[in-house]
Amino acid sequence: MSAAVLERLHDEALLQPSVPPLRTIRVGLAGCGVVGGALVRLLDDCADTIAARHGVKIELSRILVRDVRRDRGLQLPATILTSDRASFIAEDVDVVVEAIGGIDAAGEIARAALRGGRKFITANKELIASEGNELAALARDAAGSLDFGASVGGSAPVISLLRDLLGVASPRSVRGILNGTSNYVLTQIERGLSYGDALAGARQRGLAEADSSRDLDGRDSAAKLSIIAWISYGIAPSALRMSRIGLTSTADALVRYAATLGGRVRLLAESVVLPRREIITSVEPVIVRASSSFGRTEHEDNRVEVDLGWAAPLTVSGPGAGGPPTATALLGDLLNSALPRNERGSGAEAFTPVDDPRVHRWLLATRPSAADSRFAIEESCVRIVEGANTPEGSIVAEARRAEILEAIRRLEVRGLDSAVARLDLPSSGRCDR
Repeated sequence: MSAAVLERLHDEALLQPSVPPLRTIRVGLAGCGVVGGALVRLLDDCADTIAARHGVKIELSRILVRDVRRDRGLQLPATILTSDRASFIAEDVDVVVEAIGGIDAAGEIARAALRGGRKFITANKELIASEGNELAALARDAAGSLDFGASVGGSAPVISLLRDLLGVASPRSVRGILNGTSNYVLTQIERGLSYGDALAGARQRGLAEADSSRDLDGRDSAAKLSIIAWISYGIAPSALRMSRIGLTSTADALVRYAATLGGRVRLLAESVVLPRREIITSVEPVIVRASSSFGRTEHEDNRVEVDLGWAAPLTVSGPGAGGPPTATALLGDLLNSALPRNERGSGAEAFTPVDDPRVHRWLLATRPSAADSRFAIEESCVRIVEGANTPEGSIVAEARRAEILEAIRRLEVRGLDSAVARLDLPSSGRCDR
């Protein structure tokens, strides 16, 4: 090859745009079940895209599992699996992703990661609802980073939306469907299935655990709402006055009655600011118009509406149950290279949590009949609306939340099954008291 050709090739090489080397992010993953396994698959499937768009290579350095011998259907070198929590915590990684659930073990892993100045990412709403304040403070003190966007809303970026609003405005209200499992069950009941068959279908699709009580009784949504209130108003989750009413096996009656009114039952979580900067938080079945945005949110989808007093609420929506949506949200947090953000936390709250002083309309469906439970209901200061056009075994009443909760308690003491939903539909009568 001539000297002239060599010189030309050298000049062309110098003119080629340089490609910066990929930055490697070493990740420790705690848990490789439904969510953790989905994240492993997602990282493998999207490796080339992540490298091209973000200039990073995500390397799984260590995975904490219960049983290293179990076949997970994943192409993983056996050497990165460990069941030893101590060795996992000691692993030299940049980011720790927690997908084991619960509080004790997850909390230990979180604190160790944050004390080491690492980035800690979780979808664990129980952990954040109970220890979020402590973990955020630890992250600030140790120059670590705490991300939990995947803990609320699945693929719907609720936390990202609320964080972006910090310093701009506090929401007048945040209202949403925060649990995909319960929404799927209600949707299937609307399509003619029984409560039991709808729940069995959710389990078959991987949308419900064997023990799905947290999804159906509202505890899962309440934990997520606690995180929302913490981010939005700076109220520590432990300080909230959370009212919670869940779904029961008599939810079929609620769904049937809602249909006669052109409505649908949805398990809604809601935080509302009253005029004196008082905060009300609740999770309960609500009968909404079938044509409303929540009425049209079906199957495992989540939907959250943030009211800032503008012409329309800000809205995020997307699948909220199952491994892939949560894993996608975890990956989003993992790729977020922004500086750690300080949460509002607690300590200087301008808002006061209170019990709801307002009167609402409620549907009570009881078994064996409404007549058998009428005394228990009236005994708890709940006013029954006379002449209400309801199916047999159901009544419409006007009451404050505390009063309707007391009515439910009295029914349970008498061994009567009941289901209750707040009516969020136009009324021909007044509910003033």
